[in-house]
Amino acid sequence: MNKCLIFDLDGTLIKLPIRYEILQHNLKNFFHTEDNLSPLIPSIIDQAKSNQKIIDDAFKIVCDEELIATENLEEIEGLHDVMKYVASKNYTISLVTMQCKKSLDIILKKLNLEEKFSSILTRDDYPDRFLQIQNTCKSLNLIPSDVTMIGDRIHDINSAKQANCKSILVNRDDMDSKKLIELINIL
Repeated sequence: MNKCLIFDLDGTLIKLPIRYEILQHNLKNFFHTEDNLSPLIPSIIDQAKSNQKIIDDAFKIVCDEELIATENLEEIEGLHDVMKYVASKNYTISLVTMQCKKSLDIILKKLNLEEKFSSILTRDDYPDRFLQIQNTCKSLNLIPSDVTMIGDRIHDINSAKQANCKSILVNRDDMDSKKLIELINIL
């Protein structure tokens, strides 16, 4: 039985200080709207009316802000300890993120995590968390019940449930959430 952990990136392993006010302003100008684009990725797809060229152009605006944010990213406390621990337990370790591949490559290099993940899916692969989880399971030939999604948003948890995977909520200020470093005692 192969056990797999799928980690989210921003908010789970790192804090990426994206300038959301500027991003919203730039996207509102791009779409010629005053609508608040939240949640961001689904709102972009809705505004683009599923036109892939428009989606790609809007995602480039997002990616440009993500690249700026990589200059000041912060590790979540315990990141490297947790990665070392799960590697020692022979878990398959995967990563899903709503960041673009360009910014992800910079982040992984800065954190010295380039070789840690068996599978990586970004927004460029699938701009939907459920599809990211589902396709990670498929690509690694894993049984969903052997997979645990670790994320910082309720959407991560709900997407894992929809994919028939387990989940652990981290880095939130509520009773159900754990700190990233606590995974060492849970897994």
